[in-house]
Amino acid sequence: MLRAVLTFFSTLAFAVLSAAAIVAILPWLSGRTSAVTLGAESGLHFESLVLGVVIGIFVGAISRYEWGDIPRRMITWVLIRERQFFYYALIGGCLAVLLFY
Repeated sequence: MLRAVLTFFSTLAFAVLSAAAIVAILPWLSGRTSAVTLGAESGLHFESLVLGVVIGIFVGAISRYEWGDIPRRMITWVLIRERQFFYYALIGGCLAVLLFY
């Protein structure tokens, strides 16, 4: 799990660093290209960039999963933790009696 999180953040950092490098060389490019090619003069909107990169990485990550396998994994996860769910239900019932009595 930690490896996936670190991979996600390293990819995000690389994408933002690449975008920052592009923004840094835009003044150099402005002398060699037309204003229509460069687009808006205000620069790059980093919030939109980060949101787009996060959504892209998330979609790429979930596309790796086998969709037919997800229900089986969910049922297996619930069956493994069946005893914990029973204890949580018992605790919830006791709290309900204490609160509503």
